[in-house]
Amino acid sequence: MNKAWTIAALVILIYSFENFSYGHPVHATFAEAQWNPKTQSIEVSLRLRGVDLESAISDQIKGKVDLEKSKNINQLIEGYLSKNFYVVLPSGKNVYASYSDKEIGITNTWIFFSFKIGEKQEPHLCKIRNTIFFDDLDGQKNVIEYRVGDRKKILSFEGNNREVSLKLNLK
Repeated sequence: MNKAWTIAALVILIYSFENFSYGHPVHATFAEAQWNPKTQSIEVSLRLRGVDLESAISDQIKGKVDLEKSKNINQLIEGYLSKNFYVVLPSGKNVYASYSDKEIGITNTWIFFSFKIGEKQEPHLCKIRNTIFFDDLDGQKNVIEYRVGDRKKILSFEGNNREVSLKLNLK
């Protein structure tokens, strides 16, 4: 009797995992951003799925892109960022990413860039806009862990929530 229950439980587990694989996939990016007072810039490390980035850029330029083989891939990444990930100053002016580098993994790719805010701007008065993959993947969610010194704030972007203030709560 014990053996029969074990087999039944295994069948149910296998069936559950099989059905789970057909569910809606999770589409999310994660970024770490930190204010650097020496350079007056926000430095960002963005983790995303490489295949999603290739697809989004390919759709944008109406041609096939490969993160490892395309000759002008750094410029294409910077162009994609300029449309989908930027800082909005209190004046309403946009500050676009200065692309630095990338690390391509098996599944995830890290993109490194920064936003030069300048000496006359205060980062807590700025907003950040992040619509990475919003036009490409249903249910896309983007998260940024933003740090200034030892304080941090989690910024979430999804649906109509595309722009978030960089103001940190004082504790």
